[in-house]
Amino acid sequence: MKLDQIQYGTTQINYSLEYADRKTLGIKVHPDKSVQVLAPLDSTADEVKKKIKVKASWILKQQDFFLSFQPLTPLRQFVSGETHLYLGKQYVLKLIKSDSQEVKLHGGRLEVSLKDKDDKKKVEQLLKKWYKGKADQHFNELYQSNQLLTNSFKKKPTGLKYRWMAKRWGSCDKDGGIHLNLELIKAPKKCIEYVLIHELCHLVHHDHSKAFYELLEKHYPNWKETKYKLEKLMV
Repeated sequence: MKLDQIQYGTTQINYSLEYADRKTLGIKVHPDKSVQVLAPLDSTADEVKKKIKVKASWILKQQDFFLSFQPLTPLRQFVSGETHLYLGKQYVLKLIKSDSQEVKLHGGRLEVSLKDKDDKKKVEQLLKKWYKGKADQHFNELYQSNQLLTNSFKKKPTGLKYRWMAKRWGSCDKDGGIHLNLELIKAPKKCIEYVLIHELCHLVHHDHSKAFYELLEKHYPNWKETKYKLEKLMV
């Protein structure tokens, strides 16, 4: 494998290059924004670069897509007075000294009761457990409400799972499993639904081709506005 780059306007595109027994040049853009190029054995370096430049606009679009799906929520200190999101609304965190452990919404506050208010790790654990419980409810409601959509696809989802993810809002694996980032429980429900439908559309097109976006547009016409709202809110 060889590392190389091309200059496209003011942007430098770095890529890994491998030669294989194939007839055409193949380009993959991965979620970490890395670019992998597979070239025919008889290709010259100049030929490869020329073909990559032709696809440069597409490469940058794919990189921008993956970047925009990286959760950007800043680190929290887990102290009273800071704000935490839940379903698109900001709540002020209030830590309460108590012999019992509990998390609840009270007015505009997110109240966490525990023995040691200075135990930030414990506060974080309690909040994550509370968010997980809320995700169990809301994610599954949205999944069930979109059964008519999935029933229209030849390939059916094998189930819905969710976990805390570092780089993606969601994913659809090759077996049809839909995965959502638990961080989404902090976003408005329509943003959660957008990510869910985005991943469901990957049951039909497991890429970000023109056909994929046409399908997404059909089933979620205002996806661009919703995606923009998600990106701007979760920062």
